[in-house]
Amino acid sequence: MNHNVRAGLRQITTSQKGYTIMEAIIAIAVCGSGLAMILGLIGMAIKTEMVSKTIFEQSVEINSIADDISLCLKEESAQNLQERVGRVLTSKYPDYQLTGVRLDSLTHLYTLEILHKDGNSEVKLFHIKVLWRQHE
Repeated sequence: MNHNVRAGLRQITTSQKGYTIMEAIIAIAVCGSGLAMILGLIGMAIKTEMVSKTIFEQSVEINSIADDISLCLKEESAQNLQERVGRVLTSKYPDYQLTGVRLDSLTHLYTLEILHKDGNSEVKLFHIKVLWRQHE
């Protein structure tokens, strides 16, 4: 008789099919937390993309300014360095202004400090190095 009771219990436990409510809740919680992590990563990727786009655009603009200044400095003129750089900035890049010039006298290498004020009242300082020898 003891044998029949065990067989009956085994048959009851193995004959149940489907999931319990606890298993369903745990599955939903695991899927929800995984989805929350994935959405968080997507948000972070979008912010990173926006920042890198801004940095890239500023880099292209600063390189363009540096190229224009270098071309201007190759021309022979009676103007000094500050006047030449100021002329380039005011004619093509009105949001930028020259704030300082430092000279390494041994190499004729100048460091130009250029200030940028954008529409959001954000101020950024850039440094551009140029090689210039004044024509005499």
